[in-house]
Amino acid sequence: MDNNIDIPTPSISEKQIELLKTTILQDGTSAYDYVMSWPEEDKPWAMEGVLSCMEKGYSLNRLTINWEARDLRYNKR
Repeated sequence: MDNNIDIPTPSISEKQIELLKTTILQDGTSAYDYVMSWPEEDKPWAMEGVLSCMEKGYSLNRLTINWEARDLRYNKR
């Protein structure tokens, strides 16, 4: 049984990347630097998580971003 399900990877615009570079998380790091610390295959989901948190008005901390990224990734199955 194959447990690998292809989940479409979100695409991020240059404008969104610039927004991430200027957004500061609660711990003082930029959202872009935080996203770049994720493994390569997870970076698009981390970016989506940050942007979604910003849209929803959630706190920009690592826990909230991780939770949102996970929800976005696995609710798309």
